[in-house]
Amino acid sequence: MMGKHQEQVEKAVTDIALPADVNIRAWIDTDFPTIQQLSAVEGWPTPVKRPNEALSAWQKSWPTLVVVNGNEIIGFLRALTDGQVTTYIAEILISPRWRGQGLGQGLIEVCHRLYPSTRLDLLSTASADSFYEANDFRQFKGFRKSY
Repeated sequence: MMGKHQEQVEKAVTDIALPADVNIRAWIDTDFPTIQQLSAVEGWPTPVKRPNEALSAWQKSWPTLVVVNGNEIIGFLRALTDGQVTTYIAEILISPRWRGQGLGQGLIEVCHRLYPSTRLDLLSTASADSFYEANDFRQFKGFRKSY
């Protein structure tokens, strides 16, 4: 499965402007510890407090992408799709020192290129709203209940 996904991602990344030595690739299981670290720095508790469930969620999701600088993971996106109507971006994060360089926009573009007929839905926080608005997302009301 990884090979097929990686081939799809390589095609979708074509002509996306990224900084030198930075690339977007399909996520693999060995990326999870870094995803936990980046999430913890951002204040997102689930990957650290519920590692087995979070790892399982990543394994069952697609598209799942990471941004790498050489071998260092500097960002990620986890999404779910029905392949026809909706792709839901569950998580997207860029390491703070790499923000403002188009990496989040690149992740979103690759995700959409993988399923171009779908709309992209996501939840945001007030601190990230301006990023999504600048990338042509519109606000809609949503709710969340955590257990």
